[in-house]
Amino acid sequence: MTYILTVGETQDSDLVPVIDQLGPHAKEVIVTTAERLRAEGEARGEARGEARGEARGELRGRAQTLLEQLAVKFGGTVPAGIAETVNAADADRLRLWAARVLTAERIEEVFQN
Repeated sequence: MTYILTVGETQDSDLVPVIDQLGPHAKEVIVTTAERLRAEGEARGEARGEARGEARGELRGRAQTLLEQLAVKFGGTVPAGIAETVNAADADRLRLWAARVLTAERIEEVFQN
């Protein structure tokens, strides 16, 4: 039953007649198992969501820091196109650009391939 509840695509309503035939004790065990499995699945889903949110937050933080560095080093406002590029970048690209901003003499040099 645990296998059916874990990996099966059988609807709960389809299992009710079978569970009823097994008796009240078996029904209680199965319902408890189903509730536990659902709770575990929800917990895993929440953990994944939190991890994704933290990763997105970290990327936003890196992007914001790079934009601040660019504004300080090259003076004034960062052009909108560059800001969009920075905000769309992955972590590796942001690390590369953050290193380049230290030695670049022009903002364009930060983003050269």
